[in-house]
Amino acid sequence: MKKLLLPLAFFTFSNSFFSGNYEKDIKSKIKNVTVYLNGAQVSRRGNVTLKTGINTLYFNDVSPYVNQKTIQVKGMGDYIILDTKKNIKYPEPSKAVEIPTKITRQIKRTRDSIRNIDFEVTNISQKLQHLRTEKNYLLKNKVFTKDTLPTLINSLAYLRKQLFEINDLEQKLKRKQSDLSTLKRTLNKRISILNNYSRNNTPKNNAKPIHQIVVTVQSKKEVSGNMTITYFVTNASWSPSYDIRVKDINSPVDLTMKATIYQNTQEDWDNVKLTLSTNNPYKNKIKPELSIWYINYYNPNLGYYKDASKLKTKSNVAQLNSIQFTSADVATVNMEESLSYSGSNRPAPSAVSSTNYTVKTQTMANVEYKIDLRYSIKSDNKAHMVAVEQQSIKAKYSHYLVPKYDKESYLVAQLLDWEDLDLLPSKANLFYEGSYIGETRINPTANDTLYISLGNDRNVKIKRTKDKEKSREKVFSNRKNTTISYDLFVKNMSSITYNIIVEDHIPVSRDESIKVTLESKSRANFNKKTGMMKWEFDLKAKGNKKLNYTYKIEYDTDKSLDLSKF
Repeated sequence: MKKLLLPLAFFTFSNSFFSGNYEKDIKSKIKNVTVYLNGAQVSRRGNVTLKTGINTLYFNDVSPYVNQKTIQVKGMGDYIILDTKKNIKYPEPSKAVEIPTKITRQIKRTRDSIRNIDFEVTNISQKLQHLRTEKNYLLKNKVFTKDTLPTLINSLAYLRKQLFEINDLEQKLKRKQSDLSTLKRTLNKRISILNNYSRNNTPKNNAKPIHQIVVTVQSKKEVSGNMTITYFVTNASWSPSYDIRVKDINSPVDLTMKATIYQNTQEDWDNVKLTLSTNNPYKNKIKPELSIWYINYYNPNLGYYKDASKLKTKSNVAQLNSIQFTSADVATVNMEESLSYSGSNRPAPSAVSSTNYTVKTQTMANVEYKIDLRYSIKSDNKAHMVAVEQQSIKAKYSHYLVPKYDKESYLVAQLLDWEDLDLLPSKANLFYEGSYIGETRINPTANDTLYISLGNDRNVKIKRTKDKEKSREKVFSNRKNTTISYDLFVKNMSSITYNIIVEDHIPVSRDESIKVTLESKSRANFNKKTGMMKWEFDLKAKGNKKLNYTYKIEYDTDKSLDLSKF
Protein backbone atom coordinates (compact mmCIF):
# COMPACT_ATOMS: atom_id res chain seq x y z
CA MET A 1 0.00 0.00 0.00
CA LYS A 2 2.86 2.40 0.83
CA LYS A 3 4.52 1.57 -2.46
CA LEU A 4 1.38 2.70 -4.28
CA LEU A 5 0.94 5.88 -2.25
CA LEU A 6 4.47 7.19 -2.96
CA PRO A 7 4.18 7.25 -6.80
CA LEU A 8 0.66 8.64 -6.46
CA ALA A 9 1.90 11.52 -4.28
CA PHE A 10 4.75 12.26 -6.71
CA PHE A 11 2.32 12.20 -9.64
CA THR A 12 0.02 14.65 -7.82
CA PHE A 13 2.95 16.98 -7.03
CA SER A 14 4.23 16.81 -10.58
CA ASN A 15 0.82 17.64 -11.98
CA SER A 16 0.45 20.59 -9.65
CA PHE A 17 3.95 21.90 -10.43
CA PHE A 18 3.92 21.38 -14.17
CA SER A 19 0.23 21.96 -14.54
CA GLY A 20 0.51 24.85 -17.02
CA ASN A 21 2.41 25.91 -20.12
CA TYR A 22 1.56 29.57 -20.67
CA GLU A 23 2.55 31.83 -23.54
CA LYS A 24 2.47 35.61 -23.38
CA ASP A 25 3.68 38.60 -25.42
CA ILE A 26 5.68 41.06 -23.31
CA LYS A 27 5.63 44.78 -23.99
CA SER A 28 9.16 46.04 -23.52
CA LYS A 29 11.10 49.25 -24.06
CA ILE A 30 14.77 49.92 -24.65
CA LYS A 31 16.23 51.53 -21.54
CA ASN A 32 20.02 51.48 -22.02
CA VAL A 33 22.32 51.16 -25.00
CA THR A 34 26.08 50.67 -24.91
CA VAL A 35 27.54 51.65 -28.26
CA TYR A 36 30.90 50.12 -29.18
CA LEU A 37 33.28 51.19 -31.93
CA ASN A 38 31.60 48.42 -33.89
CA GLY A 39 28.23 47.17 -32.68
CA ALA A 40 26.02 47.93 -29.67
CA GLN A 41 24.56 46.22 -26.64
CA VAL A 42 20.86 46.89 -26.10
CA SER A 43 19.02 46.52 -22.80
CA ARG A 44 15.22 46.05 -22.83
CA ARG A 45 12.87 45.98 -19.86
CA GLY A 46 9.30 44.79 -19.60
CA ASN A 47 6.77 43.94 -16.88
CA VAL A 48 5.95 40.23 -16.58
CA THR A 49 3.35 38.21 -14.75
CA LEU A 50 4.21 34.52 -14.35
CA LYS A 51 1.85 31.73 -13.56
CA THR A 52 2.65 28.48 -11.83
CA GLY A 53 4.39 26.15 -14.26
CA ILE A 54 6.17 26.77 -17.54
CA ASN A 55 5.89 30.28 -19.00
CA THR A 56 7.01 31.21 -22.50
CA LEU A 57 7.57 34.97 -22.85
CA TYR A 58 7.90 36.71 -26.22
CA PHE A 59 9.80 40.02 -26.42
CA ASN A 60 8.70 41.26 -29.85
CA ASP A 61 10.04 43.78 -32.37
CA VAL A 62 13.70 43.36 -31.54
CA SER A 63 16.45 43.96 -34.09
CA PRO A 64 16.94 41.30 -36.77
CA TYR A 65 20.70 41.68 -36.19
CA VAL A 66 20.68 40.20 -32.67
CA ASN A 67 23.57 37.87 -31.95
CA GLN A 68 21.89 34.95 -30.21
CA LYS A 69 25.01 33.99 -28.24
CA THR A 70 24.96 37.33 -26.43
CA ILE A 71 21.37 37.22 -25.10
CA GLN A 72 21.21 37.59 -21.32
CA VAL A 73 18.15 37.74 -19.05
CA LYS A 74 17.86 39.24 -15.57
CA GLY A 75 14.93 39.52 -13.19
CA MET A 76 13.88 39.26 -9.59
CA GLY A 77 11.56 36.52 -8.39
CA ASP A 78 11.18 32.89 -7.42
CA TYR A 79 11.54 31.33 -10.86
CA ILE A 80 14.11 29.56 -13.01
CA ILE A 81 15.20 30.75 -16.46
CA LEU A 82 15.24 27.63 -18.60
CA ASP A 83 16.06 28.90 -22.08
CA THR A 84 16.55 32.02 -24.21
CA LYS A 85 16.61 32.09 -27.98
CA LYS A 86 16.07 34.29 -30.99
CA ASN A 87 13.01 33.60 -33.12
CA ILE A 88 11.22 34.94 -36.20
CA LYS A 89 7.42 34.93 -36.20
CA TYR A 90 5.87 34.96 -39.65
CA PRO A 91 2.31 36.38 -39.74
CA GLU A 92 -0.40 33.98 -40.83
CA PRO A 93 -2.04 34.82 -44.18
CA SER A 94 -5.53 36.26 -43.91
CA LYS A 95 -8.43 34.02 -44.80
CA ALA A 96 -9.96 34.60 -48.22
CA VAL A 97 -13.38 36.31 -48.31
CA GLU A 98 -15.80 34.52 -50.62
CA ILE A 99 -17.24 36.75 -53.37
CA PRO A 100 -21.08 36.55 -53.53
CA THR A 101 -22.46 34.36 -56.35
CA LYS A 102 -24.57 37.25 -57.59
CA ILE A 103 -21.47 39.36 -58.20
CA THR A 104 -19.58 36.60 -60.00
CA ARG A 105 -22.62 35.96 -62.26
CA GLN A 106 -22.86 39.65 -63.10
CA ILE A 107 -19.18 39.74 -63.97
CA LYS A 108 -19.60 36.72 -66.26
CA ARG A 109 -22.72 38.09 -67.98
CA THR A 110 -21.15 41.49 -68.49
CA ARG A 111 -18.03 39.97 -70.02
CA ASP A 112 -20.18 37.85 -72.35
CA SER A 113 -22.15 40.93 -73.41
CA ILE A 114 -18.98 42.83 -74.18
CA ARG A 115 -17.71 39.93 -76.25
CA ASN A 116 -21.00 39.81 -78.26
CA ILE A 117 -20.82 43.56 -78.83
CA ASP A 118 -17.30 43.19 -80.18
CA PHE A 119 -18.49 40.57 -82.67
CA GLU A 120 -21.43 42.73 -83.79
CA VAL A 121 -19.27 45.83 -84.17
CA THR A 122 -16.90 43.86 -86.37
CA ASN A 123 -19.84 42.66 -88.50
CA ILE A 124 -21.15 46.23 -88.95
CA SER A 125 -17.70 47.46 -89.96
CA GLN A 126 -17.52 44.79 -92.65
CA LYS A 127 -21.02 45.72 -93.95
CA LEU A 128 -20.06 49.37 -94.15
CA GLN A 129 -16.98 48.43 -96.10
CA HIS A 130 -19.14 46.47 -98.60
CA LEU A 131 -21.54 49.41 -99.03
CA ARG A 132 -18.66 51.78 -99.70
CA THR A 133 -17.33 49.40 -102.34
CA GLU A 134 -20.75 49.17 -104.01
CA LYS A 135 -21.15 52.95 -103.92
CA ASN A 136 -17.76 53.51 -105.52
CA TYR A 137 -18.61 51.01 -108.24
CA LEU A 138 -21.88 52.80 -109.14
CA LEU A 139 -20.19 56.19 -109.26
CA LYS A 140 -17.30 55.00 -111.41
CA ASN A 141 -19.47 53.10 -113.96
CA LYS A 142 -20.16 55.65 -116.84
CA VAL A 143 -21.30 53.32 -119.63
CA PHE A 144 -24.77 54.84 -119.61
CA THR A 145 -23.44 58.19 -120.90
CA LYS A 146 -23.57 56.91 -124.52
CA ASP A 147 -27.21 55.76 -124.28
CA THR A 148 -30.29 57.61 -125.55
CA LEU A 149 -32.04 60.18 -123.42
CA PRO A 150 -34.80 57.86 -122.15
CA THR A 151 -32.21 55.26 -121.25
CA LEU A 152 -30.09 57.92 -119.55
CA ILE A 153 -33.07 59.12 -117.51
CA ASN A 154 -33.83 55.57 -116.40
CA SER A 155 -30.18 54.96 -115.56
CA LEU A 156 -29.96 58.07 -113.42
CA ALA A 157 -33.18 57.15 -111.62
CA TYR A 158 -31.76 53.73 -110.90
CA LEU A 159 -28.48 55.21 -109.71
CA ARG A 160 -30.29 57.66 -107.43
CA LYS A 161 -32.40 54.91 -105.93
CA GLN A 162 -29.38 52.71 -105.24
CA LEU A 163 -27.36 55.49 -103.72
CA PHE A 164 -30.27 56.50 -101.45
CA GLU A 165 -30.61 52.90 -100.26
CA ILE A 166 -26.87 52.63 -99.64
CA ASN A 167 -26.79 55.89 -97.68
CA ASP A 168 -29.80 54.79 -95.59
CA LEU A 169 -28.08 51.50 -94.76
CA GLU A 170 -24.82 53.28 -93.88
CA GLN A 171 -26.60 55.65 -91.50
CA LYS A 172 -28.47 52.81 -89.79
CA LEU A 173 -25.27 50.79 -89.39
CA LYS A 174 -23.30 53.78 -88.08
CA ARG A 175 -26.08 54.62 -85.63
CA LYS A 176 -26.09 51.02 -84.41
CA GLN A 177 -22.30 51.05 -84.21
CA SER A 178 -22.43 54.22 -82.08
CA ASP A 179 -25.06 52.68 -79.78
CA LEU A 180 -22.96 49.54 -79.39
CA SER A 181 -19.88 51.64 -78.52
CA THR A 182 -21.86 53.50 -75.85
CA LEU A 183 -23.15 50.23 -74.44
CA LYS A 184 -19.65 48.78 -74.43
CA ARG A 185 -18.30 51.75 -72.45
CA THR A 186 -21.13 51.32 -69.94
CA LEU A 187 -20.39 47.59 -69.61
CA ASN A 188 -16.66 48.25 -69.24
CA LYS A 189 -17.36 50.69 -66.45
CA ARG A 190 -19.60 48.12 -64.82
CA ILE A 191 -17.00 45.37 -65.13
CA SER A 192 -14.40 47.73 -63.63
CA ILE A 193 -16.63 48.32 -60.59
CA LEU A 194 -17.22 44.61 -60.17
CA ASN A 195 -13.49 43.85 -60.50
CA ASN A 196 -12.65 46.51 -57.92
CA TYR A 197 -15.13 44.98 -55.54
CA SER A 198 -13.49 41.62 -56.07
CA ARG A 199 -9.98 42.98 -55.54
CA ASN A 200 -10.91 44.97 -52.45
CA ASN A 201 -12.34 41.87 -50.85
CA THR A 202 -9.27 39.76 -51.63
CA PRO A 203 -7.07 39.49 -48.50
CA LYS A 204 -3.68 41.24 -48.54
CA ASN A 205 -0.89 40.16 -46.26
CA ASN A 206 1.48 43.13 -45.89
CA ALA A 207 2.62 42.28 -42.36
CA LYS A 208 6.38 41.90 -41.93
CA PRO A 209 8.06 39.08 -40.01
CA ILE A 210 8.35 39.81 -36.29
CA HIS A 211 11.80 39.29 -34.76
CA GLN A 212 11.54 38.26 -31.15
CA ILE A 213 13.48 36.91 -28.19
CA VAL A 214 11.80 33.96 -26.53
CA VAL A 215 12.42 33.43 -22.81
CA THR A 216 11.22 30.22 -21.16
CA VAL A 217 10.94 30.23 -17.36
CA GLN A 218 9.64 27.84 -14.74
CA SER A 219 7.82 29.33 -11.76
CA LYS A 220 6.72 27.65 -8.57
CA LYS A 221 4.06 30.27 -7.94
CA GLU A 222 2.48 33.32 -9.48
CA VAL A 223 5.04 36.14 -9.73
CA SER A 224 4.79 39.74 -10.92
CA GLY A 225 7.74 41.98 -11.59
CA ASN A 226 10.01 43.16 -14.39
CA MET A 227 12.53 41.40 -16.56
CA THR A 228 15.53 42.82 -18.41
CA ILE A 229 17.08 41.30 -21.51
CA THR A 230 20.37 42.41 -23.05
CA TYR A 231 21.76 41.46 -26.43
CA PHE A 232 24.44 42.51 -28.88
CA VAL A 233 23.49 43.87 -32.32
CA THR A 234 25.48 44.81 -35.40
CA ASN A 235 24.88 47.79 -37.71
CA ALA A 236 25.76 50.32 -35.03
CA SER A 237 28.93 52.24 -34.24
CA TRP A 238 30.37 55.48 -32.93
CA SER A 239 33.43 57.54 -33.77
CA PRO A 240 35.01 60.39 -31.80
CA SER A 241 35.75 63.94 -32.88
CA TYR A 242 37.13 66.88 -30.95
CA ASP A 243 36.78 70.64 -30.67
CA ILE A 244 39.98 72.34 -29.53
CA ARG A 245 39.53 75.90 -28.23
CA VAL A 246 42.40 78.16 -27.24
CA LYS A 247 41.63 81.54 -25.69
CA ASP A 248 45.24 82.78 -25.70
CA ILE A 249 48.71 81.39 -25.11
CA ASN A 250 48.41 82.00 -21.36
CA SER A 251 45.26 79.86 -21.00
CA PRO A 252 44.81 76.08 -20.96
CA VAL A 253 43.43 74.19 -23.93
CA ASP A 254 39.69 73.47 -23.77
CA LEU A 255 39.10 70.05 -25.31
CA THR A 256 35.54 68.94 -26.07
CA MET A 257 34.98 65.36 -27.11
CA LYS A 258 31.98 64.57 -29.32
CA ALA A 259 30.64 61.27 -30.57
CA THR A 260 29.07 60.64 -33.94
CA ILE A 261 26.68 57.70 -33.60
CA TYR A 262 25.31 55.65 -36.48
CA GLN A 263 22.72 52.94 -36.13
CA ASN A 264 20.66 50.94 -38.61
CA THR A 265 19.53 48.11 -36.34
CA GLN A 266 15.83 48.43 -37.38
CA GLU A 267 14.81 49.32 -33.85
CA ASP A 268 14.63 52.94 -32.70
CA TRP A 269 16.41 53.95 -29.52
CA ASP A 270 13.77 56.18 -27.99
CA ASN A 271 14.62 58.18 -24.86
CA VAL A 272 17.44 55.86 -23.79
CA LYS A 273 20.56 56.29 -21.68
CA LEU A 274 23.74 55.94 -23.72
CA THR A 275 27.11 54.51 -22.82
CA LEU A 276 29.98 54.84 -25.28
CA SER A 277 32.70 52.21 -25.08
CA THR A 278 36.09 52.12 -26.79
CA ASN A 279 35.87 48.33 -26.86
CA ASN A 280 35.66 46.54 -30.21
CA PRO A 281 33.89 43.19 -29.66
CA TYR A 282 35.11 41.92 -33.02
CA LYS A 283 38.76 42.27 -32.08
CA ASN A 284 40.42 38.98 -31.31
CA LYS A 285 40.54 38.33 -27.56
CA ILE A 286 42.78 35.24 -27.69
CA LYS A 287 46.50 35.76 -27.24
CA PRO A 288 48.64 34.63 -30.19
CA GLU A 289 50.77 31.52 -29.93
CA LEU A 290 54.31 31.79 -31.26
CA SER A 291 55.32 28.63 -33.10
CA ILE A 292 58.74 27.24 -33.97
CA TRP A 293 60.41 29.13 -36.82
CA TYR A 294 62.28 26.76 -39.10
CA ILE A 295 64.74 27.99 -41.68
CA ASN A 296 65.76 26.14 -44.82
CA TYR A 297 67.31 26.75 -48.24
CA TYR A 298 65.11 28.12 -50.97
CA ASN A 299 63.54 25.37 -53.10
CA PRO A 300 62.34 26.70 -56.49
CA ASN A 301 60.34 23.51 -57.12
CA LEU A 302 58.08 24.28 -54.20
CA GLY A 303 55.74 26.21 -56.45
CA TYR A 304 55.04 23.15 -58.61
CA TYR A 305 53.32 21.29 -55.81
CA LYS A 306 49.60 21.57 -56.12
CA ASP A 307 48.92 19.85 -52.82
CA ALA A 308 50.90 21.45 -50.00
CA SER A 309 49.91 18.62 -47.66
CA LYS A 310 52.19 16.27 -49.63
CA LEU A 311 55.26 18.29 -48.65
CA LYS A 312 57.16 16.82 -45.72
CA THR A 313 57.58 19.63 -43.22
CA LYS A 314 57.89 19.82 -39.46
CA SER A 315 56.66 23.39 -39.10
CA ASN A 316 53.65 23.99 -36.97
CA VAL A 317 51.57 26.97 -37.99
CA ALA A 318 49.65 28.67 -35.24
CA GLN A 319 46.12 29.60 -36.14
CA LEU A 320 43.99 32.20 -34.44
CA ASN A 321 40.63 30.95 -33.35
CA SER A 322 37.59 32.55 -34.90
CA ILE A 323 36.04 35.42 -32.95
CA GLN A 324 33.59 34.26 -30.33
CA PHE A 325 31.33 36.27 -28.11
CA THR A 326 31.51 35.32 -24.46
CA SER A 327 29.90 36.72 -21.41
CA ALA A 328 33.16 38.53 -20.66
CA ASP A 329 33.08 40.31 -24.01
CA VAL A 330 29.61 41.77 -23.58
CA ALA A 331 29.08 43.89 -20.51
CA THR A 332 26.00 43.14 -18.46
CA VAL A 333 23.56 45.91 -17.69
CA ASN A 334 22.23 46.26 -14.19
CA MET A 335 18.48 45.82 -13.95
CA GLU A 336 18.04 48.82 -11.67
CA GLU A 337 18.23 52.20 -13.41
CA SER A 338 19.97 55.25 -12.01
CA LEU A 339 17.83 57.75 -10.14
CA SER A 340 16.44 60.32 -12.55
CA TYR A 341 16.49 64.07 -11.92
CA SER A 342 13.34 65.21 -10.11
CA GLY A 343 12.22 68.79 -9.90
CA SER A 344 10.39 69.01 -6.54
CA ASN A 345 10.38 72.65 -5.32
CA ARG A 346 13.97 73.53 -6.18
CA PRO A 347 14.60 76.51 -8.49
CA ALA A 348 15.48 75.71 -12.10
CA PRO A 349 19.28 75.41 -12.53
CA SER A 350 21.24 77.43 -15.07
CA ALA A 351 21.88 75.90 -18.49
CA VAL A 352 24.98 73.73 -18.50
CA SER A 353 26.77 71.68 -21.11
CA SER A 354 25.62 68.13 -21.68
CA THR A 355 29.21 67.01 -21.07
CA ASN A 356 28.59 67.61 -17.33
CA TYR A 357 26.40 64.50 -17.38
CA THR A 358 29.13 62.14 -18.59
CA VAL A 359 30.95 59.80 -16.23
CA LYS A 360 34.16 58.24 -17.55
CA THR A 361 35.20 54.84 -16.20
CA GLN A 362 38.44 53.06 -17.00
CA THR A 363 38.28 49.28 -17.32
CA MET A 364 41.17 46.89 -17.80
CA ALA A 365 41.61 47.67 -21.50
CA ASN A 366 38.84 50.08 -22.47
CA VAL A 367 37.17 53.33 -21.53
CA GLU A 368 33.43 53.82 -21.07
CA TYR A 369 31.59 57.14 -21.15
CA LYS A 370 28.26 56.91 -19.34
CA ILE A 371 26.00 59.80 -20.30
CA ASP A 372 23.36 60.55 -17.70
CA LEU A 373 21.04 62.13 -20.26
CA ARG A 374 18.43 60.49 -22.43
CA TYR A 375 18.75 60.50 -26.21
CA SER A 376 16.52 59.34 -29.05
CA ILE A 377 18.34 57.92 -32.05
CA LYS A 378 16.34 56.66 -35.01
CA SER A 379 17.37 53.62 -37.01
CA ASP A 380 18.12 55.72 -40.10
CA ASN A 381 21.88 55.22 -40.55
CA LYS A 382 22.36 58.98 -40.23
CA ALA A 383 24.93 60.79 -38.14
CA HIS A 384 23.72 61.71 -34.64
CA MET A 385 26.01 63.99 -32.65
CA VAL A 386 26.39 63.60 -28.88
CA ALA A 387 28.59 65.74 -26.62
CA VAL A 388 30.61 63.42 -24.42
CA GLU A 389 33.27 65.17 -22.36
CA GLN A 390 34.85 68.56 -21.84
CA GLN A 391 38.09 69.23 -20.00
CA SER A 392 40.76 71.88 -19.63
CA ILE A 393 44.31 70.75 -20.26
CA LYS A 394 47.55 72.44 -19.30
CA ALA A 395 49.56 73.28 -22.36
CA LYS A 396 52.89 74.76 -23.30
CA TYR A 397 52.72 77.04 -26.34
CA SER A 398 55.63 77.39 -28.72
CA HIS A 399 56.26 78.95 -32.10
CA TYR A 400 57.81 76.39 -34.42
CA LEU A 401 59.95 77.54 -37.31
CA VAL A 402 61.30 75.35 -40.11
CA PRO A 403 63.09 77.95 -42.28
CA LYS A 404 64.05 75.48 -45.00
CA TYR A 405 60.36 75.17 -45.97
CA ASP A 406 58.52 78.20 -44.55
CA LYS A 407 59.38 81.71 -43.38
CA GLU A 408 56.40 81.99 -41.05
CA SER A 409 56.00 80.34 -37.66
CA TYR A 410 53.43 77.78 -36.54
CA LEU A 411 51.81 78.11 -33.14
CA VAL A 412 51.87 74.70 -31.48
CA ALA A 413 50.31 73.62 -28.17
CA GLN A 414 52.15 70.86 -26.36
CA LEU A 415 49.65 69.01 -24.16
CA LEU A 416 51.01 68.06 -20.75
CA ASP A 417 50.02 64.75 -19.12
CA TRP A 418 48.02 63.81 -22.23
CA GLU A 419 48.38 60.08 -21.48
CA ASP A 420 45.61 60.40 -18.86
CA LEU A 421 43.15 61.86 -21.39
CA ASP A 422 42.33 58.55 -23.13
CA LEU A 423 42.27 60.28 -26.50
CA LEU A 424 41.40 58.37 -29.67
CA PRO A 425 42.80 59.03 -33.16
CA SER A 426 40.42 61.45 -34.81
CA LYS A 427 40.00 64.78 -36.55
CA ALA A 428 39.65 67.96 -34.52
CA ASN A 429 38.19 71.40 -35.21
CA LEU A 430 40.47 74.27 -34.14
CA PHE A 431 39.23 77.52 -32.57
CA TYR A 432 41.70 80.23 -31.61
CA GLU A 433 40.63 83.42 -29.85
CA GLY A 434 36.99 82.59 -30.67
CA SER A 435 37.54 82.11 -34.42
CA TYR A 436 37.50 78.88 -36.39
CA ILE A 437 40.93 78.45 -37.95
CA GLY A 438 40.73 75.01 -39.54
CA GLU A 439 40.96 71.30 -38.92
CA THR A 440 43.74 69.08 -37.64
CA ARG A 441 44.16 65.47 -36.54
CA ILE A 442 44.87 63.97 -33.15
CA ASN A 443 47.10 60.92 -33.19
CA PRO A 444 47.95 60.07 -29.58
CA THR A 445 49.92 56.96 -30.53
CA ALA A 446 52.36 58.71 -32.86
CA ASN A 447 54.79 60.34 -30.40
CA ASP A 448 55.60 60.49 -26.74
CA THR A 449 54.69 64.17 -26.84
CA LEU A 450 51.31 65.25 -28.17
CA TYR A 451 51.51 68.40 -30.26
CA ILE A 452 48.51 70.24 -31.65
CA SER A 453 49.22 72.71 -34.42
CA LEU A 454 47.11 75.88 -34.21
CA GLY A 455 48.12 77.28 -37.59
CA ASN A 456 50.37 80.10 -38.81
CA ASP A 457 51.35 83.12 -36.78
CA ARG A 458 52.78 86.00 -38.82
CA ASN A 459 54.07 87.75 -35.71
CA VAL A 460 57.15 85.54 -35.78
CA LYS A 461 59.23 85.19 -38.94
CA ILE A 462 62.59 83.78 -39.89
CA LYS A 463 65.05 84.39 -42.70
CA ARG A 464 67.53 81.74 -43.84
CA THR A 465 70.49 82.93 -45.90
CA LYS A 466 73.72 81.30 -47.00
CA ASP A 467 76.88 82.78 -45.47
CA LYS A 468 79.05 83.16 -48.55
CA GLU A 469 82.16 84.13 -46.59
CA LYS A 470 82.18 80.89 -44.62
CA SER A 471 81.01 78.72 -47.52
CA ARG A 472 83.97 77.54 -49.60
CA GLU A 473 85.53 74.59 -51.45
CA LYS A 474 88.98 73.04 -51.16
CA VAL A 475 90.57 70.20 -53.13
CA PHE A 476 93.28 67.93 -51.73
CA SER A 477 94.59 65.39 -54.30
CA ASN A 478 91.65 63.01 -54.81
CA ARG A 479 89.40 64.46 -52.06
CA LYS A 480 87.27 67.62 -52.05
CA ASN A 481 86.08 69.59 -49.00
CA THR A 482 82.97 71.75 -49.27
CA THR A 483 82.05 73.99 -46.34
CA ILE A 484 78.45 75.27 -46.15
CA SER A 485 77.22 77.86 -43.65
CA TYR A 486 73.75 79.31 -43.00
CA ASP A 487 72.59 82.32 -40.98
CA LEU A 488 69.10 82.24 -39.41
CA PHE A 489 67.50 85.57 -38.40
CA VAL A 490 64.45 85.22 -36.10
CA LYS A 491 62.23 88.24 -35.37
CA ASN A 492 59.34 88.62 -32.92
CA MET A 493 57.06 91.45 -34.08
CA SER A 494 54.45 91.05 -31.32
CA SER A 495 54.24 92.69 -27.91
CA ILE A 496 54.51 89.35 -26.06
CA THR A 497 57.47 87.15 -25.22
CA TYR A 498 57.27 83.87 -27.12
CA ASN A 499 58.87 80.49 -26.70
CA ILE A 500 60.64 79.82 -30.00
CA ILE A 501 61.69 76.46 -31.46
CA VAL A 502 63.74 76.42 -34.67
CA GLU A 503 64.50 73.20 -36.53
CA ASP A 504 66.96 72.59 -39.36
CA HIS A 505 69.18 69.75 -40.46
CA ILE A 506 72.38 68.77 -42.19
CA PRO A 507 72.78 65.78 -44.55
CA VAL A 508 73.53 62.30 -43.22
CA SER A 509 75.92 60.07 -45.17
CA ARG A 510 75.28 56.43 -45.96
CA ASP A 511 78.56 56.02 -47.82
CA GLU A 512 81.86 55.68 -45.97
CA SER A 513 83.61 57.78 -48.62
CA ILE A 514 81.30 60.73 -47.87
CA LYS A 515 81.98 62.37 -44.51
CA VAL A 516 79.80 65.10 -43.02
CA THR A 517 81.07 67.12 -40.06
CA LEU A 518 79.17 69.77 -38.11
CA GLU A 519 81.67 72.52 -37.30
CA SER A 520 79.43 75.05 -35.49
CA LYS A 521 75.79 75.02 -34.34
CA SER A 522 75.09 78.07 -32.09
CA ARG A 523 74.29 75.85 -29.08
CA ALA A 524 71.70 73.78 -30.97
CA ASN A 525 70.72 70.33 -29.76
CA PHE A 526 72.18 68.03 -32.41
CA ASN A 527 71.28 64.41 -33.22
CA LYS A 528 74.20 62.89 -35.09
CA LYS A 529 72.20 59.90 -36.38
CA THR A 530 69.44 61.97 -37.93
CA GLY A 531 71.32 65.22 -38.63
CA MET A 532 68.55 67.19 -36.89
CA MET A 533 69.30 70.48 -35.09
CA LYS A 534 66.92 72.13 -32.68
CA TRP A 535 67.13 75.52 -31.00
CA GLU A 536 64.74 76.47 -28.20
CA PHE A 537 64.75 79.87 -26.53
CA ASP A 538 62.50 82.70 -25.35
CA LEU A 539 62.37 85.73 -27.61
CA LYS A 540 61.24 89.00 -26.07
CA ALA A 541 58.66 91.31 -27.63
CA LYS A 542 60.00 93.20 -30.66
CA GLY A 543 63.22 91.24 -30.27
CA ASN A 544 65.35 89.32 -32.75
CA LYS A 545 68.01 86.65 -32.64
CA LYS A 546 70.67 85.40 -35.04
CA LEU A 547 71.66 81.75 -35.32
CA ASN A 548 74.34 80.14 -37.42
CA TYR A 549 75.46 76.65 -38.28
CA THR A 550 78.32 75.43 -40.46
CA TYR A 551 79.06 71.95 -41.73
CA LYS A 552 81.68 70.37 -43.99
CA ILE A 553 81.30 67.63 -46.61
CA GLU A 554 84.35 65.61 -47.70
CA TYR A 555 84.04 63.30 -50.72
CA ASP A 556 85.95 61.81 -53.66
CA THR A 557 86.67 64.14 -56.56
CA ASP A 558 86.14 61.42 -59.17
CA LYS A 559 82.52 61.01 -58.09
CA SER A 560 79.71 63.48 -58.64
CA LEU A 561 77.78 64.88 -55.70
CA ASP A 562 74.75 67.14 -56.12
CA LEU A 563 75.37 70.10 -53.82
CA SER A 564 72.48 72.22 -55.11
CA LYS A 565 70.24 71.06 -52.26
CA PHE A 566 72.89 71.88 -49.65
